[in-house]
Amino acid sequence: MLPLSWAGLALILLGIALLVIDLHVPTHGALTLSGLVAMAIGMITLFHNLPAPYHTSQPLVISITVVLGASWAFAISKALALRRTPARVGPQEIVGLEGVVRSGGMVFVRGELWRAQADKPLTEGQHVQVDALDGLSLRVHAV
Repeated sequence: MLPLSWAGLALILLGIALLVIDLHVPTHGALTLSGLVAMAIGMITLFHNLPAPYHTSQPLVISITVVLGASWAFAISKALALRRTPARVGPQEIVGLEGVVRSGGMVFVRGELWRAQADKPLTEGQHVQVDALDGLSLRVHAV
């Protein structure tokens, strides 16, 4: 059993905590960079006071830090890109779509039946385009 440095272990835990905190605080990566540095220093000093063959490999620590930082940056960039995209759900998304008139003045659009209002009378089977959403009915015009 190898004795470990408590300061190194504390730095590793601090680094993990900083990575998690950076997810919830808009620091633009400052906490992530600090967390990665703390983790790297903690991993290097984890088994610092041991004889020569039992030291921590610095190339391994650097490789782990770079891979973790790159994957963290990729995940955060994808999460931010997803956060910036407009909502793809909701009744507003139906405006501009085409549908087919069914019996009883109903219009079948995107797998849903809606009440339709139009300036001209609609016939069953006619294709229409949605102009606006008015409560639970659609304003349409013939295509």
